[in-house]
Amino acid sequence: MSKPRAINIFLNDGDPEGLRSAQISLSTILAIGFRKLQLKAARTAFPELERPGVYILTGEDVNNPDQRVAYIGESEGVAGRLQYHATGKDQFGLKMGFWSNTFVIVSKDENLTKSHARYIEARLISEAKANPAWQLENTQKASEVGKLPFADKVIMDEFIDQLKVLVGVLGCDLFKVVTGPIVAATAKGVSGLGSSAAPAIFGYSGKGFSGQLVVVGSGKMALKAGSIARNVVAPSLSKGVLKLREDNLKSGALLPEAEGLRIATDITFLSPSAAGAALSGMSVNGRTAWKLPSGQTFADWEAAQSIAPSAPDSEEAEEG
Repeated sequence: MSKPRAINIFLNDGDPEGLRSAQISLSTILAIGFRKLQLKAARTAFPELERPGVYILTGEDVNNPDQRVAYIGESEGVAGRLQYHATGKDQFGLKMGFWSNTFVIVSKDENLTKSHARYIEARLISEAKANPAWQLENTQKASEVGKLPFADKVIMDEFIDQLKVLVGVLGCDLFKVVTGPIVAATAKGVSGLGSSAAPAIFGYSGKGFSGQLVVVGSGKMALKAGSIARNVVAPSLSKGVLKLREDNLKSGALLPEAEGLRIATDITFLSPSAAGAALSGMSVNGRTAWKLPSGQTFADWEAAQSIAPSAPDSEEAEEG
């Protein structure tokens, strides 16, 4: 469960996407972010990169700009390992043509060992593989987690929880999942984020498909399990959405059935149009296609969220 945290962020060059670091108050974790082209400058700015740690490389598929790609690794000296990756002559036989952004996590107290880093790496790989919005280049299996004493495992699990928050703050949503309170709909079809009322459930259906979409407090949305996606796609469907459908078929999140493709588990999307396209198998304006039971479109509902409640007039305020 998410919980409040105080986080300190420092922009070394004043650029929110440049050399930067993040720390949780009173924690021993340091998260560092920078562009691939800034590796040399990062080694100078952050000597901590020479320590043992875990790193995440992200970017886009060069042949499919709609597809985000990531690789997760660990090393006893992260800076040196990144240098190998950057040379294009990687001794590990990895292809890093997608790499554009870097996220490194180390311990400020230098107590992170090789065994700790391997455990963290395996846990992160396992969780990242469950995110359908990303393509992961790692081939390791979740069973390849290094063994740790129970006390160390408990500490590393907390380390991982904090790590995911920090890299998220630095701009990496690889571990972002559908969490937080569901956006609710009142009798008028609108209420504020984080309400505990009944969830706002949008519907969209057509020939061969029928689904439900809910929005979480973070602003992301989920196509609900039990929805039925059309089993054929139109030529106009974007490569990114097509790849997403293919990946979910391979993972079992989409199950072929007589009436179509049943969605076996909630699938997260960044926009209603992407969710609508994945469901219908064709390009669609999701802001008008998805509707509440009242008939209110997603676009109208979304616009209503930003309208502040009207304040009582002065006479009513005085009487109250």
